[in-house]
Amino acid sequence: MAETEELPEEIIVNIFSRLPVKSLIRFTSVSKRLHSIILSYPKFAQSQLKAARQQKTLSRRLLVSTDAPQLESIHLDTPSFGEPSSVRKLSFPFQPQPGGYVKLLGSCNGLVFVAVDEKFFYIWNPSIGFFKQLPDPGFSGHENVLVFYGVGYFSATDDYKVLVAAFDFGETKLEVEIFSLRTHLWERIEYPCGSAIELDLQGTLSNNALHWLNYQDEAEVVSFDLAVQEFRRMRLPNFNHDGKSFSNLGVCGGCLCVSRYLEGSCDSIDFWVMREYDVSDSWTMLFSLKLSHPPELHSYSREFLVVESCTVTANWTAEGFELIRIDHKEDEKLGQYMLKGNLIYMIEYEESLLWISGNHPDTRNPLEGLTKLK
Repeated sequence: MAETEELPEEIIVNIFSRLPVKSLIRFTSVSKRLHSIILSYPKFAQSQLKAARQQKTLSRRLLVSTDAPQLESIHLDTPSFGEPSSVRKLSFPFQPQPGGYVKLLGSCNGLVFVAVDEKFFYIWNPSIGFFKQLPDPGFSGHENVLVFYGVGYFSATDDYKVLVAAFDFGETKLEVEIFSLRTHLWERIEYPCGSAIELDLQGTLSNNALHWLNYQDEAEVVSFDLAVQEFRRMRLPNFNHDGKSFSNLGVCGGCLCVSRYLEGSCDSIDFWVMREYDVSDSWTMLFSLKLSHPPELHSYSREFLVVESCTVTANWTAEGFELIRIDHKEDEKLGQYMLKGNLIYMIEYEESLLWISGNHPDTRNPLEGLTKLK
């Protein structure tokens, strides 16, 4: 591809920014110039992500981490979910201690935030191999366990924020810290809800706020506004004794969504959305997904992830975790995949070329960490 050496840079950027990440990664080995443009120009990465969103070609994948340890990336928007063609086996760029594990805190624009052994925090882009350790949040306890967390991107200030709440079982104290990628600093946040409140682990991002279910009040959601950096409380709809056992938060149609399902043989899942954000009366039943082949969902194995196109459940079995993908439009498409382990964390992420300015990805081998690029 010697012709690219003669083309003006703006033309190269305009043409190549329309290509998917998978193709661009392969083009990095064609020439030094393409390698530099694709992996070292932040504006190119931003242009590619913007173009993919506009063209609706953004690749969305499921990132799964277990204590086996096992780290895998699975294509979400495909009828072949769980088949070898949809799976990438990844290696950890940050190794947990023996007996430790990697928690996936969340992702925005292809950047994934993780916690290793409850105390080391990283930002990572699985698509290009970039990773960077974040500063120590400075929790005062020595026996901290992360009890809830979330990640968000605040476009008004072009800032990524990660919130983590740690409970010290030695001193029975809860501390909440938020990290700003823009300032590269952690800040202590007052948590007014009381340490006894049990929230969902992973926060759901919607309307520039993170949201968690309150398991001690089934009618309440606790939210954190990323703009003013304060906690709030929101009410869930009245489910009118629908007979469903459990709720899970997600995003559907750009709105905050709560799904309801029954423990055991789950023959249907109800999806409610908040049409007008923070207006309790705007909760509306979006649809009820009838399942012709009901999966078994139990309280002890109810890892549940709701995204735009599908719902993914992780059911613990004697052999490990069985991932089940339920298509929101075609309930017959129940993709399945097995993973080893007793603990599991899963998030959705978008493939992108983004990295943090001043911290380049591994330019020696951008495919390092991918067993096979599919």
